[in-house]
Amino acid sequence: MNPILPCASSDMGGALTRGNMLLYGVILVAVSLFLFLGYSRLRAMLQFAYNCFLKPLGRHSSQQGRLDAFYEGQAAVYDSTRGGLLRGRKTMLRLCAAELKKRSGSGSVKPIWVDLGGGTGWNVEQMDSLYGISNFECVYLVDLCRPLCKVAEQRFQAKGWKNVKVICQDALSFVLPELADQDRGQIDLVTMSYSLSMIEDFYPVVDRIASLLNPQTGFIGVADFYISGAAGPSGHRDAEKAGVLGYQCNWFTRVFWQHWFEFDHVYLHPCRRNYLEHKFATHKALNCRNHFIIPYLIQVPYYVWLGRPSYPVESAPLQLAGPISTHSTYAMAGASPPSSPDLPPVVSSNHASPTHLPKSMQRSRSTIAHKSDIDLGPSALSTLLSSNTPNATSWARGWTRLPYQPTKPEHAQFSTYIYGFTWEDPQRDLEVLDLRPGDSLMVITSAGDNALAYAAHQSGLKIHCVDMNPCQNHLLELKLAALRSLDYDTFWRMFGLGSLPDFARTLDTTLSAELSSPAYQYWRQNVHAFAPRQSALADLVLGDLSHRNLYTTGYSGVALRCLRVITKLFGIHRATQQLVVTSSLAKQAGLWRDKIRGCIFSNIAIRMLDNPVAMWQFMGVPINQWNMLRSEGSMSQYVRDTLDPVFHSTSCAKSNYFYHLLFARQYSPDCCPDYLTKNGFARLQHTIGKDAASVRPTFYLHTATLLDTLDGMRDGELTKAVIMDHMDWFSPEDADSEVVALARVVKRTGFVLWRSAARIPWYISVFERHGFIVEALDIRQPNSMKPLDRVNMYASLYKATRL
Repeated sequence: MNPILPCASSDMGGALTRGNMLLYGVILVAVSLFLFLGYSRLRAMLQFAYNCFLKPLGRHSSQQGRLDAFYEGQAAVYDSTRGGLLRGRKTMLRLCAAELKKRSGSGSVKPIWVDLGGGTGWNVEQMDSLYGISNFECVYLVDLCRPLCKVAEQRFQAKGWKNVKVICQDALSFVLPELADQDRGQIDLVTMSYSLSMIEDFYPVVDRIASLLNPQTGFIGVADFYISGAAGPSGHRDAEKAGVLGYQCNWFTRVFWQHWFEFDHVYLHPCRRNYLEHKFATHKALNCRNHFIIPYLIQVPYYVWLGRPSYPVESAPLQLAGPISTHSTYAMAGASPPSSPDLPPVVSSNHASPTHLPKSMQRSRSTIAHKSDIDLGPSALSTLLSSNTPNATSWARGWTRLPYQPTKPEHAQFSTYIYGFTWEDPQRDLEVLDLRPGDSLMVITSAGDNALAYAAHQSGLKIHCVDMNPCQNHLLELKLAALRSLDYDTFWRMFGLGSLPDFARTLDTTLSAELSSPAYQYWRQNVHAFAPRQSALADLVLGDLSHRNLYTTGYSGVALRCLRVITKLFGIHRATQQLVVTSSLAKQAGLWRDKIRGCIFSNIAIRMLDNPVAMWQFMGVPINQWNMLRSEGSMSQYVRDTLDPVFHSTSCAKSNYFYHLLFARQYSPDCCPDYLTKNGFARLQHTIGKDAASVRPTFYLHTATLLDTLDGMRDGELTKAVIMDHMDWFSPEDADSEVVALARVVKRTGFVLWRSAARIPWYISVFERHGFIVEALDIRQPNSMKPLDRVNMYASLYKATRL
């Protein structure tokens, strides 16, 4: 017997015992910690519930006494119990920080911030991580509740902030120490987080905020509960920006929450938000629902809102800052001024003139008026459109978004974009357009890719991007904002790969300052386009079919997802993925011919495409265009003539980014639009003035029909127009009206460029009848193996020159 074995066995048993004891100890500590944290959380919630719902407040002679009694027992747990209820505070602070960063870049002095109703100082602590408290000259927290102010003082003392002051006074009469002329426009930022709804006499408080704000740099941020009126926002003078998305509340919500909150002296009547939006020009707005109690069953409406000072129309003649292009949307009742984040304060005849407004600023700041104040007809707007007087204050960027009414039926019918990517080849356009500095173009926005391609190719252009679908302009505006705000790697992840997991934060903290209010509202409600919520179960069951990104959204995204399903069902998915990576054109042609073509041209696939409903839903082809296509041949012939030349003549791995995206659902660095290359990115950043104090706008975004846009332009305003396949959609009456307008607005020797699904479109004679010479640049012949361009989707390309 080995004498060592018993000893070894004994030592091993002791080691196992000590190991078990250590394991049990770790488990015991973890369970104890869990129970302690759970108890602490439960204790805080019970403390909150008792003070809010059970504790008798008694009678008090003042609002301060009532607030002290209400919060005294819960001040210490206020922050830990309000996170789920008071939503939108972080979003509001992020938007404010983004605006402050944008303005600080111009070399301005340190801002002064007043957090009105700031309570425990939670907002100030959050802002430190977003902007830095040291970057403020001074921060004033104003609150009437003494227990909450005490918590704030302790918090700031622990942080060691010397420039943060706690003012325990009333919102109407508070005095800011070390600041002379209290009401003379010296404050750069005022925020109100769930405090406006608690102020009983709110009208003079809002008036005082207006007098406090710096007329040039000041703005106000609000996050609060609200209920809408029964009529909705359509009659509001800033209806475009006031937040149409999600604004309206149903009857039950309006009645229930108003009376429920009144028990706690919280007032949700629409007059509060209405007066706020009357007194200030809306800069950003977001309407949301809080589902924290019972998700999707109980919905508490809240809003996030940023506004700027609003000043009166001067008696002097109307002077506008910079070149403002517009269309008949200005003639709509209640249309708001251009939705540019860089626009100066909006004027209104509703307010008395502030005595502190400098005369120099009264002359230089914009006096853009609402329709209700001054009537701007098409002729006056055309003069503004042709203005060559840039204004460094108003036009610090290379684009502007023109106003529109989102409640109009032609706009309200769209909840998303039809095209997440552009399906016309700008390379062929550029060969024909011969762009030169000073050219004034009108293009259909679509996804904005071709407009960006033109601007990257030639500087000094004026490009009017027109689309009736607001979401298409939201997409282009997002690309422009990203070009101006982001580095190349982040930009590539957004639009090259179509995915950015932290898109919501990037949108709030960086992009928001460059976006108009409608565009910000849209993307805030659709953050899933870049940061989709995908479950592990869906990934397990569906594999890459569950993959979502920017390019699988919109109507075109439906087409991409269906294509992926079809390639999976037909067993050609692997071949399509090889197609987009093979560098050999011969191998690509072989893959197409031997493995893919037969399935694509099967009877089932052709029958799916040979249907007007499917063509509209999956490919954005309307019934009129579908009829034109069918009048010259079969769908089977059309598809063969489209695809065969493409895969035999162009490389999906190197140059044909259209079909690369179709199969890969993202771009590659070697195969992408020009604006996604590093050189194109740099050129466009220069064009839109990323590092310039002032730059003339290149892009004018019109949310309107082409006819409405043309009606707002002067004779001979355009040198060129690219209308894609737009005319294929029209009836004879509509085509005639638009060609008449084009004949007036396109200057002599200028021209219109279009594509058509027909080899010989019926409306050629309409152009000829109204003073154009029509030239067929490309006509696709049946069974030809030569593509017209990299897309080759259309049967012809035409140019109509104005005589």
